[in-house]
Amino acid sequence: MDFVDNSIGQLLVALADGVREAERALASGPQVDDSGRAVTRYALPYLDFSINVDVEVVNPSAQAGGGRGLPVLRLFTGRNDAGSDNREIRSSVSGRLVAVPAGDGLPAPRIRITPGANIGGKARIELFVSNSAGEVLAGQPVELNLDLLASETLSKARGVASLPRRDGTRLADGIVTTDNDGRAVTSLLIANEPAKALLVVTASIGPFSAQATISAEVLG
Repeated sequence: MDFVDNSIGQLLVALADGVREAERALASGPQVDDSGRAVTRYALPYLDFSINVDVEVVNPSAQAGGGRGLPVLRLFTGRNDAGSDNREIRSSVSGRLVAVPAGDGLPAPRIRITPGANIGGKARIELFVSNSAGEVLAGQPVELNLDLLASETLSKARGVASLPRRDGTRLADGIVTTDNDGRAVTSLLIANEPAKALLVVTASIGPFSAQATISAEVLG
C-alpha cells in the first residue's frame, strides 16, 4: 500500500508543479503590445483532477521444497495465475488544485502610473498605489526603472531606427515612497532623444508591476 500511496503522492506533486509553472509562464508575458497598449493577461485559477488506480497484489503459492512466496505488486491485468492468491485494489482520487497568487493569496498591490508630457526635458510621473481589497497603501516603497528594451521596441514601431539612450535620460528617483494617500510623484529627465521615441517606465512592488509610456517629444 505504501507503493500506491507514494505513487499517487508523487503524481499530485507533479500536477501541483505543473500548475505553478503554468502560472509563472502566464505571468511572465508582456504587459504592453508594440503600440504601448496594455495586453490581456490570463491566469490559471485552479485545476480539477481525477486519478483512478487499479493494482493487483499477487501472493504466489509455496513452491515444492520452498517456503511461501513473497507478495508481488503489479498493475491489475485481470489474469489470475493458477495457484496464486490475487487481491485487487482499486483507488480513486479526485480534487482541485488551486493556484495561490503571489503573496500567499493576500491582497495584491495595484500600481497606477499617470505619466505627463515632456515639458522642457522633464516628464512628471504620478503614482497611486492600492491593493486588490481597495485599501490605500501608505508608506509603500515603489521601485522605478526605465525599460530600455521595451522603449526600443515601441520606438522602432514608430520609425525610430535605434534608441541609444543619452546620458541625460534618467529617472529622478529609483525608489519613491507613497504618502498617506497612497500617492508619490517623481519625474523622468529626458535628454535630446528622437521626437518619435517612446520611453517605457516600470514601477514595481516585488513581483507586481505596472508600466507607462512617455513620449520624448518636447511640448514646452
